Amino acid sequence: MIDKQPEKIRKRSLSDELRTLGGIMFDADKKRSNVLFFTTQSQYISYYEGIIKQLVDSYKKDIVYLSSDSKDPIFTSGTPGVIPYYAETFLPFVFPLIDYPVVVTTVPDLHQYKIKRSFSGANYVYVFHALVSSHMMYRLGAFDFYDTVFCCGPHHVAEIRRTEELYGLPSKDLYEVGYYRLEKIYQQHQEFVKSNPVEVTANGLVLVAPGWHDSNILNTCGEELIKSLLAEGFNVVLRPHPMTIAKSPDVLTRIRKLFSNSEHFQLDTATTSETYLHRADVMICDWSGVALEYAFGTERPVLFIDLPRKIYNAEYERLGMEPLEVRIRDQIGKQISPERASEAGKIVLEFLDRKRDYRDQILQVRHDNVFNFGRSSIVGAEIIMRMVAEGKKGRAA
Repeated sequence: MIDKQPEKIRKRSLSDELRTLGGIMFDADKKRSNVLFFTTQSQYISYYEGIIKQLVDSYKKDIVYLSSDSKDPIFTSGTPGVIPYYAETFLPFVFPLIDYPVVVTTVPDLHQYKIKRSFSGANYVYVFHALVSSHMMYRLGAFDFYDTVFCCGPHHVAEIRRTEELYGLPSKDLYEVGYYRLEKIYQQHQEFVKSNPVEVTANGLVLVAPGWHDSNILNTCGEELIKSLLAEGFNVVLRPHPMTIAKSPDVLTRIRKLFSNSEHFQLDTATTSETYLHRADVMICDWSGVALEYAFGTERPVLFIDLPRKIYNAEYERLGMEPLEVRIRDQIGKQISPERASEAGKIVLEFLDRKRDYRDQILQVRHDNVFNFGRSSIVGAEIIMRMVAEGKKGRAA
C-alpha cells in the first residue's frame, strides 16, 4: 500500500498532535469513518495494509489511521480513503477519547501500560504481527483487554481459549483470519524467483538472522557458525536484529573486523530491505519470528540454533501447550545445539541436496498451521464490515 518512504518527511509537531486531539473529539472526519487503525511504528502497517486496501478499494470505506511515528510515510502518501492523524506525546490523552466503533491495532498489552481502552466501548481488534504462539513470547495478559482477535492459525485459537479458561477471563471473539504479512512475503518471493531464475549451487547464500535476546546467535556461537559456513564455500549474509544494531554496535564491529578479508561475507544492516530474505537458499536463526515467515514465505528450510528460549511470560507452561515455534522446528528444518555450530555448513549442504523434500514438508506444515493462506485480507475486511453493520460494542473501559 505504501511501498517506499518519501525522500523528505516533515517532522510532526505538537500542533499536529493538537489537531489530532481536536479531530478525535470533534472533527468532521469522524462522520466519514467508523473504523480506526492504530500503529506505534510505521513498519507495522505491513501487517494490516491488506485489510486496509480491501476496506478502501472493495468496500469504498474511509478509515482513520492514527500513528505515533512522526516519520510515518502515511502523512505524505496521500493515500485515498485513509485519514491520517498523529499522536505521540499526547497519546495517553488521545486514546481514552477515541469513540470510533472499531479500533484495529497490532500493539499487544492494551490497557496494561500507556495505551488505555477508550471510555466509549469501542470494539478493539488485535491483529498479530508474528506467527509465533501467543503465550511464550508475549507478556502475561498481552491480549486480555481485547474484544476481538484475528488469529493466524489454530494454535492462536486454542491458546487464547485455554488462557481464558485458566485465568477466568471474559470470552473474546476469535476469528480464523490468517497472516497477511506472510502472504506478502510469498508474493514478493514468487516475483523475485521469476526475475532471478538461478539454480542453487555449492556457493549458495546462507542468511544468518539472530533474534534480540541475551542468548542469541551473535552472543553465543556466531563467529564459529560463520567460519563453518565460509569453510564450506557458502556466501554468508549476517542480518542482525534492529535492536542489536541500536544497542550492541560493539558486537557488530567485532564481527566486521573478524571477517573483513572474506569476499564471501557481508554484514547487512539495511533492516528495511528484504532482498536477502528472497535470495537466501537457507536461513539460520534462533528464536526470531522471522524464521517462520522465511520458511512459509519462501518454502525453504531453516537451521535453528537451539539456544535458550525467548520467554516473556514465565507462566506459559501452565497452559500445557507447546508453542508453535517450538513444535514445528524439526518439520521446517533442523535444530542443533550451539556446541555443534561448526557442523552448520554440512547441514546446509544436506538441505540443498534435499530441497524438494523440505519444500513438500514446509507446504504441509503451512497448510496445517496458517488460516486462509492468500485470502486473509479478504476475510479480515469482511469481518470488520460485519462488525460495523452489527454495531457490536466492546467492553467499557
